[in-house]
Amino acid sequence: MPWSKWKLTQSLSSRLILGFVAAIIVTTIAAGVPAYWMISRELEQEAQARLQDGVLITDVLLEAEKTRLVNLASLTSQRPTLRNLLRERNTSALVEYIQDYQTSVDLDLLILCDNQGLSILGDDQVCPWGESPTSPRSAFHLLPLPAEIPAFLAGLEIRDENTAEVLGYVTVGNYYDDTFATQLSSQTGFHQSLILGGKRFVTTIEGSPESLDSETIQSASDSGSIEVTELTLGGERFLTALLPLEGWFGEVIALAEVGLSVNSVVAAQHRALLTLNVSTLGIIAVVSLLSLLFAQRLTSPLSELTEAAHKISQGDYSTPIRGPDDPIEIATLARALEESRASTHRYLRDLSQEKAWSETLIESIKEGIVTVNAQGLITSFSQGAERITGWERAEALHATIDEILPLAELNGSFVDHIPVSGIKQQINVLTKQERPISLAVTATRIATPKGEEEQVLVLQDVTQEEALQNLRSYFLANISHEFRTPLSALNASVELLLEDLEDLSQAEIGNLLNSIHMSVSGLQTLIDNLLESLSIEAGRFRIRRRRTDFNEILLEAVRVMKPLLERRQQTLSLDQPERLLRINADPTRLTQVLVNLLSNASKYGPLGKPIDVSLEEIDAYQLKVSVADRGPGIPTDERENLFSRFIRLDTQDNTQYGIGLGLSVVKAIVEEHSGKVGVEERPGGGSIFWFTLPLDSEGS
Repeated sequence: MPWSKWKLTQSLSSRLILGFVAAIIVTTIAAGVPAYWMISRELEQEAQARLQDGVLITDVLLEAEKTRLVNLASLTSQRPTLRNLLRERNTSALVEYIQDYQTSVDLDLLILCDNQGLSILGDDQVCPWGESPTSPRSAFHLLPLPAEIPAFLAGLEIRDENTAEVLGYVTVGNYYDDTFATQLSSQTGFHQSLILGGKRFVTTIEGSPESLDSETIQSASDSGSIEVTELTLGGERFLTALLPLEGWFGEVIALAEVGLSVNSVVAAQHRALLTLNVSTLGIIAVVSLLSLLFAQRLTSPLSELTEAAHKISQGDYSTPIRGPDDPIEIATLARALEESRASTHRYLRDLSQEKAWSETLIESIKEGIVTVNAQGLITSFSQGAERITGWERAEALHATIDEILPLAELNGSFVDHIPVSGIKQQINVLTKQERPISLAVTATRIATPKGEEEQVLVLQDVTQEEALQNLRSYFLANISHEFRTPLSALNASVELLLEDLEDLSQAEIGNLLNSIHMSVSGLQTLIDNLLESLSIEAGRFRIRRRRTDFNEILLEAVRVMKPLLERRQQTLSLDQPERLLRINADPTRLTQVLVNLLSNASKYGPLGKPIDVSLEEIDAYQLKVSVADRGPGIPTDERENLFSRFIRLDTQDNTQYGIGLGLSVVKAIVEEHSGKVGVEERPGGGSIFWFTLPLDSEGS
């Protein structure tokens, strides 16, 4: 028998035996008081200990809810789709997106405000922040609409990832209502109530919600500390603890009430007293033996419960508590303690699963996420960071950030270039293989569970984006040449007409006008492609559909291309179905597609060779248009990037045409029409550029 159990048994047994003997000598009351007092004290201490456990578990659950909301606010604020919709002020799309997102993350409310603090999604939502939440904030709050409803909220500003401009503010939250209180009660095993304005706003306690201790409520509200009291609700006695719930500025807005019924404890006290009184009427000869047996029977379950409670206090939540079947009071207490243990064990397991899910979510993010403590040491290193830097996590942990991310230029350390929260900073560093890369770095500060402050760095590899920017610069340097050539030809032709018009023959005038027309057409195509490319990049590219005959679009494209084809002595060969092919599309844009493809086929094809154009109906639902030339063809390894911007191919005479925008515009226009575009090798030499369009279901 363990020493604690033996000591408890021996002490209680001795007192019981002495009490029975004293009852014979003095009175029955004198014999029963010590045992009754001891049992009552044990039961009350157990009840107090259980209530303290309930308070601790409730506080942990409420803090976990706040942390979950803060994490959701932070993740929501960083969603690219939400930022794009805010920039575009597309209210209808925002409403649909927010509704879908709110459902997916199980939130009671999701409030979106603009950078002036005004609601974007309707007047029924009010932005709750008195000032902009520049970092994740969470608090307990009273929402004014549609009625005064208490809720846990977390908010964070939404910034443009490029300009750091504040686009708006997002607030996520869950109501502290009957559903939340019931869920909290099932998780803790205790009754849960919310006291607001001196009244119980929600409660899981059946019966009348009167019997509020106003002095205790006032004391808890003023001091901001936990207050314990005993009261009667619905004819049942309870031990309750009041936990202050604080608002934005630390003020106590409401009180969370954790309740534990002590009726069973009171009943146990009464039955213990009755048992002691009845036992005094036994035979004096066996009183000591009966007292010893009774003491062992009474104290053994309590000792087991004490040992079980001690294990729980040391963190052992996996060992079940097997209480006795009687006495009923201790059995009830044992069952309640087992329920509390099982509930806590489930909660800790759920927390572990949520932690694992959060870590998996972080690892799935393409960008690298690194946390750095106050000493500059790396405390976490995501898979994205491994992919970007080339360092393994085991190598990076506990190393300094300057060791893992040395600067490509010797002008200081990485720490000196870390931006402030909400600002994106581009930093050139070296990978583990000493390969220079450009990182777009954003940083924010968070508090760890230990109360320490760490920096969270989000690393995005923008090396390719920077290379694209250089390519754009190359494009701008060459675009002047592309404009100068047709303008020079246009200027020369106009000067000849102005100076020698009277001396020129009709054929010479026709040739000059044809040259002018070709120059204007070339400029028009170049400008159209440039403007379309800019609108695509700016996200303003749109098409205007109408029902039309595709043959009309083809004829217009041929009319535009006729001077160039005649000059290069090229003819068009057309293969098309007999019936009219009608589509619901933008004729102007599709004319531009055909002009670009025909222009490329003419310029990259040999002089005097025909260009084949075919229209093919696929499955009665799609139209496939093919433009085939007899040029040198396109190498297989160059086809993948052919429809990207600024990509140009050399002709047979090593001459480069255009600025590399035509095919990218073709791809954007076709895909906007829900079609596809591609290129393949032409049998016998050359290339076939093709695209598909959906046919008009009502067309003939």
